[in-house]
Amino acid sequence: MKSHNFAALATMPSALLSMVAAGYVWPDKYDYMEDIYMLQSGFNRMGFIDGILSCGFGQRVPGRQNSAEWIRTAYHDIATADVEAGTGGLDASIQFETERGENKGSAFNNTFGHFSGYYSPRSSVSDLLALAVVGSMAICGGYEIPLRVGRIDATEAGPMGVPEPQQDLPTHTAKFAKQGFNQTEMIELVACGHTLGSIHGANFPEITKDNSTGQVSHFEYGESATVFDNTVVHEYLASNTSNLLVAGSNDTLNSDKRIFGADKNVTMNLLSDNTYFQTRCQDVMTRMIDTVPKEVVLSDPIIARDIKPYINLLALNSNGSIDFSGYIRVRYGTNTKYPNADDLSAYLTYTDRNGNNFTKIISTTRPTWQAGTGAGFRGYTFVYFEWDTQLASESGIGSFHIHVTTKSTNTTQEYNNGGNGYPVQDKVLYQMKQSCASYTPNGAVYDGSLTIMAAVRSTEVPGHKQLNLHFDKHVSRQGVVLDAFETQIEAFNATGKTLTGYELFKIDGMYIGADSSGTTFSVVLGDTTVIDFKSINALTQQECATIG
Repeated sequence: MKSHNFAALATMPSALLSMVAAGYVWPDKYDYMEDIYMLQSGFNRMGFIDGILSCGFGQRVPGRQNSAEWIRTAYHDIATADVEAGTGGLDASIQFETERGENKGSAFNNTFGHFSGYYSPRSSVSDLLALAVVGSMAICGGYEIPLRVGRIDATEAGPMGVPEPQQDLPTHTAKFAKQGFNQTEMIELVACGHTLGSIHGANFPEITKDNSTGQVSHFEYGESATVFDNTVVHEYLASNTSNLLVAGSNDTLNSDKRIFGADKNVTMNLLSDNTYFQTRCQDVMTRMIDTVPKEVVLSDPIIARDIKPYINLLALNSNGSIDFSGYIRVRYGTNTKYPNADDLSAYLTYTDRNGNNFTKIISTTRPTWQAGTGAGFRGYTFVYFEWDTQLASESGIGSFHIHVTTKSTNTTQEYNNGGNGYPVQDKVLYQMKQSCASYTPNGAVYDGSLTIMAAVRSTEVPGHKQLNLHFDKHVSRQGVVLDAFETQIEAFNATGKTLTGYELFKIDGMYIGADSSGTTFSVVLGDTTVIDFKSINALTQQECATIG
């Protein structure tokens, strides 16, 4: 049986690769989710793929298959949806439901444990669940399904009602109808979901007849259990299957047998064609993850951005000028404007804060780490170009344009972010080098201390404009793996120091809990967020430097 791994998928054709990210303007509120989705390996990797390095991967835990667990978690989350009422769906309410008998096993909390490194105020648990399904389909060989985001996490458990093996066909049919799936789609969704994974004896000994730890009974024979294909259909039709929900010794628990045969095998015979199977799975799995409460409006599908900048540093230095550094991400490869990363170079041009054009070019270099390239699901590939320069604080910066040159043809394409350039505000600067975080032991826990410095242009300092830190504080929830976020607001204090038209403000030694490591913050001037979604991770690795 052919295996499907990340390296092989890097060469797969993808219909979505040819789509243009029309209408994208940077920055976008879903930029962080796009990073988690697109940046799987190489330079600047996010590594969401680490939980599904192969379709059968399970962190060496006997019987575990993360791809199957991720899909199961998503389905159990939407299983109590009422589409007619507009309630439930993919809303992460299952976080509060893991002790229910209808949600047996550790799959759900294992899934949320992997999410802990990616969950943030910009990446809801429910959006990460959608990505988990999208990623699992990619790694296991299923057709591409789009990722839409914007889901809002539930704050409490939803109603009960996940389908269970002992229930009869009318009950299952009614439950799937409530979720928005008719009889044919119910058959398809169960077949698609059960092409991967297994039944764990520790959770369902009444089915497997073996409750030993690590014992599993796969839905398909052999290697097919780790490939998204229609073997589960063929084995059922041939009456030669390892699926104990079809051929178990207790017919009351043979729920797949009842569902698959609900229309006298008409749908299962159609699904025996693999192209038809993949197409139908693509449709019903997409609908599954896009089932959301009526108040949620999902984004358009997330498409890899052709050009995307990242600003690493915009801050005063001791000389009174502004350090400005970052990098540009350029998509290259098959079905893109740029087939060859080695044939590219890039530079920036910029305007001052008043919109005046500067003739100065900000040059870039390609990083040496990982050859300055990265890759994602479905063959997305990127090359990066870094810049590091200093700007005059008297004139500052208002926006920049990106220029990408194809060296072999000596042609340059200018990118202006929809016409107005890539915006930069320099009225408030985050002084990252003068900021730091530390943790000290206090008995069985650790106390955290956070110091943040900001430089505010003197023209923005009038007393009626308060400068505040909005800190995304972690709040633990009993019985739930992932914390909630609560905004903690702290006022900056003037230091009395000025430097080249800027006044320095500081929050010194703010208490933060140990569980807030890795969290984010924003800086708000008056009612305007001027510095947005900054991580404190780097601040734990440095001491606060002096300036001026």
